[in-house]
Amino acid sequence: MRRFQKSALLFVCCCSLLSAAEPPPDRLFASSEPLAITLRGPFSVINTERSKDRAYAGSLTYTSASGTDVVLEAEFTPRGNWRLEPGNCRYAQLWVNLRRSQTPGTLFENQNRLKLVLQCGRQARYADYLYKELQAYRIFQELSEYNFDTRLLNVTYAESEGSEGTRTQPAFFIEHQNRLAARWGFEGVEEHRVARDALDPLQTAVVGLFMYLLGNTDFNLQRGPNAEECCHNAKALRDEDGRVFVVPYDFDATGWVDANYAPDPHPRYNLRNNRSRLYLGFCNDTPTEELAVDRFRQSREDLSVLVEDAPLISERASSRNLRYLEDYFSILDDPRAFERSISRRCLR
Repeated sequence: MRRFQKSALLFVCCCSLLSAAEPPPDRLFASSEPLAITLRGPFSVINTERSKDRAYAGSLTYTSASGTDVVLEAEFTPRGNWRLEPGNCRYAQLWVNLRRSQTPGTLFENQNRLKLVLQCGRQARYADYLYKELQAYRIFQELSEYNFDTRLLNVTYAESEGSEGTRTQPAFFIEHQNRLAARWGFEGVEEHRVARDALDPLQTAVVGLFMYLLGNTDFNLQRGPNAEECCHNAKALRDEDGRVFVVPYDFDATGWVDANYAPDPHPRYNLRNNRSRLYLGFCNDTPTEELAVDRFRQSREDLSVLVEDAPLISERASSRNLRYLEDYFSILDDPRAFERSISRRCLR
C-alpha cells in the first residue's frame, strides 16, 4: 500500500512502500512528477461533435529522459456521460488510444487505452476541481492496494485542423481496467450484476467507507448501469479464486470535489447538497468492519498531510476539505455517531 509523505510538490511520493504481493506500477505511473505532453488532434471538432462512436486521429508527444521528443500515433474518442454534455463541460473527456506496436521501449509501454481526465472549463476553479479529483484517487491508494494508478499531466492541446492554436492545461491519466487486471493476474467481470457473496468483504467495506469520506452517493458496487458489466462508477475484477474486487473511479460528483457542474444528489436521498454525507455501503460483520475502519485510522496522518500539503489546490479549498476529513474521522471515533450514521444506514 502506498504512503504519500510530505513534499514540496503536489502528490509527489517521496517513498513508496508496496506490500509484497502488490505488482509494481507501469513506467508511466512509476513517478508522481507532472508529465508534460502535447496532444495534436481536431479538438475543436471533437468538442463540437462529442461522438462516442468516432475515433479522431492525432498524436501524443513527450520528451524522453535523454531529451528526445517521442511521437506516438494516437486516436481520441470522447467518453463519459454527464461531463460529455456541452452544457456541463466546455471540453470533452477523452479516451487516448495508442498503437501497441509503437509503445515498447517508451514511457507508454504496456499502455494501449488510457482515460484522460481534462479540465472541464477555462477558469481556475476547474483546475481546482481536477486536482481535487486526482487527490481522491491518491487517497484511495493510501487505503487499498487494489486501485487505479494515475499520472498528473501538463497537456498542450494543438489543433490539427483550422487555426485555433493551442491551449495548455492540467489533466491526468487513469490506468485502464484491463491493464490493472493484467498486472494483478485478474480478469474483468462482464456481468451486469455480481452476487453479494462473491465480493471481497474487506475491499468492499473499504470502498463503502471511502465513498462516505468523499461524500459520494453516485455509485453501485454490485450492479452496473447496462447489461454489459458491473458496476456503477466502479470496476469489478475477479481473482483466480473467484473473489471480486471493486475498484472505484469518477469522483467529480462528490462533495470532496464539490464541482459547480456536478448533478445534485438523487432526490430519494433527501440530501441538501453533495457535501452532505450518506452511507451507501453494505453492512459488514464486526471483524471486517473493524479491519476496514482500522485502515482509515492507520492512514489518518498520511491523509491529513496529503490534503494539507497540496500547493496546486487553493488554500481555501484545502482548508475546507481538511475540515471535511476531520468531520469524517470524528464520526469514526465516536461509537454513537458511527452507529447512527453508518451501522444503521448500511445496505443489508
